[in-house]
Amino acid sequence: MGLERDPAPVQYCRLGEAATPLQRSLHHAAAIAPTSQVIVTAFAEYRNFWEPSLWFVRPERRFVCDSRAASQLSSAAAILSVAARSPSNVITILPARCFVAREWILRRALNHALLELPGIPEGAVTLGMLDIEEGIDEDYFVVGRPPVGRGLRIDGFARRPVPWVSRHLRQHGALVASGIMIGYAGVFAAHISKNWPGISRQLTRLVAAAAGEECAVPSLLNRGVPRAVLHSLRWHPPAFPQRVFGVCGSGWSGLKTARSVARMVDYFSSCAESEVVDGTPIGERISAMGGMGGHKPSDPIVYSNQGSYVQS
Repeated sequence: MGLERDPAPVQYCRLGEAATPLQRSLHHAAAIAPTSQVIVTAFAEYRNFWEPSLWFVRPERRFVCDSRAASQLSSAAAILSVAARSPSNVITILPARCFVAREWILRRALNHALLELPGIPEGAVTLGMLDIEEGIDEDYFVVGRPPVGRGLRIDGFARRPVPWVSRHLRQHGALVASGIMIGYAGVFAAHISKNWPGISRQLTRLVAAAAGEECAVPSLLNRGVPRAVLHSLRWHPPAFPQRVFGVCGSGWSGLKTARSVARMVDYFSSCAESEVVDGTPIGERISAMGGMGGHKPSDPIVYSNQGSYVQS
């Protein structure tokens, strides 16, 4: 992104707003769990961009990888650090690279999913988005009704289908995959152990060795691991069974590509120009105009058994 003086990944940029997507995700995390239980994963190379926003996240809650090759490792280490205390702890995983126009709708959906989790047989849920506006370069869930229980069954996953396919999917009830997941730490940990044999013990030792400091997750742990094993650790069905709850009218965008980011920038620019004319705050204009984006809507806990985790 070239919107600011120093180019940076979009989650660290101000897209016409006072807060960056990372800062907004941290705000969502702090709204559903005590700040002492917010965990963040991040890339070491972008420290100058994310570190100022993490002043309230204690060092032992930061999992920093040295390259993209280690991004899955840092996520797994963060999850295992929670599961090590108690597998019944609840983790909420929030991607930093995303935008939602109506945050109150997302907050309500998160709280609803947390309340429904005890009745979900898979032990994990995700949110699927449905909006009036067409999504740009989004992933989709093909959904159906489960024989028992709440939420929707995920029958298929489409990764960034071409526009005519995405329109067809939406017409038949598909939901945009948000990447937001809520589930029991033990369920996440079991998935890691099943699909990445032997890594759990190594990462647990790594977390213990950090001893109150940032946990540096090196990519060398991947050395010698077959590519098929690395690719097997997927967090969407059918690899990782879960239910999905639909969220309508949130104004979601996954900001997955330069094209989707450019659309967001253009949108804020048009809002800013209109604001000069009628004085309406941008946030109110987003709400009135249907929002942006696709077709859609921890550590063990001291005060509850719920934690939140932001993927930067």
